[in-house]
Amino acid sequence: MKNNIYIVLFALLLVSSCKKGEVLYSSPDAPAKVTPQVMLTSIEVNTIQNTEGDLARVAAMYSDQIAGISGQYSYIQDYDLKTLDFDNHWVGLYATTMGDCKIMIDKYSATDPAYAGIAQILMALNLGIATDLWGDVPYSEAFQGQTGVFTAKYDAQADVIASIQSLLDQGIANLAKPDNIDIPGGDDLYYGGDADKWTKAAWTLKARYANRVSLKDPNSAANVLAYLANGITDPADNMENPHPAATNTQNQWGAFAQQAFSYMVANKFFIEALMDPTDPTNATKYDPRLDYYFRQDTADYNKAPLTTSKYTGSDIADETGNPNASTVGKYFGYLGPDSDLVAKNFPVITSFEASFLAAEAKSRLGQDASVDLNNGIKGSVTYVTGGANDGSSIATYTPVTATLTNIMTQKWIAMFGQIETYNDIRRTGIPVLQVRPGSAGAKPGGIPQRLPTPQNEIDGNPANAKFIPLTTPVWWATH
Repeated sequence: MKNNIYIVLFALLLVSSCKKGEVLYSSPDAPAKVTPQVMLTSIEVNTIQNTEGDLARVAAMYSDQIAGISGQYSYIQDYDLKTLDFDNHWVGLYATTMGDCKIMIDKYSATDPAYAGIAQILMALNLGIATDLWGDVPYSEAFQGQTGVFTAKYDAQADVIASIQSLLDQGIANLAKPDNIDIPGGDDLYYGGDADKWTKAAWTLKARYANRVSLKDPNSAANVLAYLANGITDPADNMENPHPAATNTQNQWGAFAQQAFSYMVANKFFIEALMDPTDPTNATKYDPRLDYYFRQDTADYNKAPLTTSKYTGSDIADETGNPNASTVGKYFGYLGPDSDLVAKNFPVITSFEASFLAAEAKSRLGQDASVDLNNGIKGSVTYVTGGANDGSSIATYTPVTATLTNIMTQKWIAMFGQIETYNDIRRTGIPVLQVRPGSAGAKPGGIPQRLPTPQNEIDGNPANAKFIPLTTPVWWATH
């Protein structure tokens, strides 16, 4: 039954229609007709879309991990973003995900705090995506359509992040309550209703957002370490978007690559970061994740991969792009244009991210960060390779070499394909990225620092939704 629900909801997700105006902040008309079990699964399926779909691909492009060479990604690579480009993404976050979270929180906090607690954590996760990409966003007045509030004000990003921390605290507290009429089980696609694992994920998410304000809060680093003490340390507790082979639900990176493999390829800058720095042409000595992140270069997409290891990226300085560059590989379940996809889970909150958070916090506090940095690298390599490589050959940092630059560069490599890479780079400026010369975005200031306000917001909420130049950093990225 769980598998059937998953397939149906995933199909509905892919064909969901765009909504405008007041429905963005309205609750469904008859939430009482929906069980918490169905609602939770629906929220989680939508969260999968929000964390690994197009927003993640755009983030990877603006982190110089992939390069857009055709289709809609050619103008996104030019930093030429339009307000219409992100209407559906905004709706996906607000109307179909956080709106349902709000219903579940309001309806079930008293009787089913386990469901309410999970909803609060998922609300925090999705609200974080919204504020990270757009800056000031609606929250305090959102989801109040039934009380006549159809044009929600935009909360300052500092207040939104405070709300995220409050939601996580409430979620942790609710999950600790023993009395529930219903307890999540198979309807919880992430943890099967395991309250302990949800609690660890919430603490790790608290650490992520304590770290997010490192430029604003002098207590940021200490808070990160305090929160991580209760967070994820074991990979078995990782929060992953589930894509089980039994249901044939491939992750969206791989599915997109199969359907539009000519749209995006490896970025040359990222490929070179994974090669032997002393000899970039050495095809036998490179980061072990390279064999998993990308497919080997091919002279023609209709031919089999080369028998020798060879990876090529597209230089974003070349406006025509390299159509023969490597495409994303088996880490995302993509084996090639003529091959079946392999179902692969997608990381959302992990133990190796926690290690990198600890390393950065300790570096900022003047402490030895080498153990946490090496643990982050080894955790990532083990995760990416499925245990085929433990990363010990490259996790060799010492107290002297575990600098902030090396920490953030290694985290950039480890978090490939996740929105977090874009967030970290905007906050720290590490690594220093290559900017596409002569592009629409490069002329006023380079890689976009935020996404444009969606057109459906400008039309439906004109008193509050304003277009902000893409070169304007979000609050937490300003010094």
